Amino acid sequence: MHALILLFALLVSCSSVAIEPSKEGGFLGAAKVVDEMPNWFKASFMDFSEDLEEATDNNKHVMMYFHQNGCPYCAKLVEDDFHNTSLVAKLQKDFDVIETNMWGDRDLTDWRGRELTEKEFSALMKVQFTPTLVFLNSKGDSVLRLNGYQSVEKMHKVLGYVATKKYLNQSFSSYTNNLKKNKTGSLNKNSLFETPPHMLSRNKTLPAQNYLAVFFEEPNCQECDTFHKTLMHLKQTKALLKTMQVVQLNAISETKIITPSGKRTTAKKWYEDLKLTYKPAIVFFDKQGKEIIRKDAFFKAYHFHGIMTYVTSGEYKHQPNFQRYLEDKSDKLRAQGVMVDFWK
Repeated sequence: MHALILLFALLVSCSSVAIEPSKEGGFLGAAKVVDEMPNWFKASFMDFSEDLEEATDNNKHVMMYFHQNGCPYCAKLVEDDFHNTSLVAKLQKDFDVIETNMWGDRDLTDWRGRELTEKEFSALMKVQFTPTLVFLNSKGDSVLRLNGYQSVEKMHKVLGYVATKKYLNQSFSSYTNNLKKNKTGSLNKNSLFETPPHMLSRNKTLPAQNYLAVFFEEPNCQECDTFHKTLMHLKQTKALLKTMQVVQLNAISETKIITPSGKRTTAKKWYEDLKLTYKPAIVFFDKQGKEIIRKDAFFKAYHFHGIMTYVTSGEYKHQPNFQRYLEDKSDKLRAQGVMVDFWK
C-alpha cells in the first residue's frame, strides 16, 4: 500500500510538470498611439468623397494616414512629425489629414462609392507598412505615397511638393534632386554588391537562379551611411543577402542598366519610374522579374530582416500581406520563449 501511494504521488507530480505551460516570449518596442491622434486631424464621417470635395473647396489636398496599434514607427511619426510646430502649421493650412486603422472595423465609403471596412479599404489600397501616407488630388488619385516613417526634414519637402502641385509636371525624385546641393561623391562599398554592367533581365521562360535585391542609394546620403553602419554589417543581413543577387545603383546617376523586365534605362530613370521616395531604397524581385516587396523608408533590424525572410522563404507566395506574415512570425517566436523586439 505504501508503494502504491508513492507511485500515485509520483504520477501526480509528473502530470503537473507535463501540463505546466511553457513561458511565452514578450514584445519590446510596441507603442500604443491610437489614443494619441492629434486633435487637429479632420473629424471625418468616413465618407471620403465628401472629404475630397471639402478639401478641394478649401484648396487643400487629403492626406490619408494608415496606422495600426502597437506600431513603433507610427508612434515616432506622431511624436516627431505631428507635434512639430512648423510642420503642423503646413499640414493644417494645406491638408486635411484623415486617419485609418489598417486592421480597423469602422465602416467607410470611398470616393468611388464602395462601402468597406477600414481593413478592407487598406487591403484595396495595398497598404503593406505602417505608417503609410497617401496624398490624394480632388479626384481621389494618389499623387504621392510614402511607406513607413518619414523624417521632419523630408516631410517639409513632401508637403511643399504636393501643396504647390509640382506633381503635375515633375516626379518627387526629380524635385528633391533639384534641391540637393552636392551630387558628387561615392557610394558605400560592400563585397556583396555585384559588379557592373547590370543586365537584370529575367522572365518565366528564362528565370534567374536567385531572388534579386536592388539597392538605390546616392552620394552624401546620411541615411545611407547610417544604414551601412548599423544594418549591413550584421550577420543576419549578410547571411540573407548572400542567398540573393544583390545590386547597388546610384539613384541620381545616368548609369545604364537593363531592368528585370528587359527594359533599357538608367538608374535615375528607373528610380523615378518605380516611384521610390527614400534612399537607401531596396526593391526585391522574384526569379521571373516580378516585384515582391520594397523597403522605401527607415526600418530597424527586426523589420528589415523580416522583409528579407518574407522574400527568401517564399512566404510571399502564400501570404500577400507582409504585416500578417510578420505578425505570425512574431507569434511563433514568442511561443518558443523568444523576446521579440520591434525596435531593435
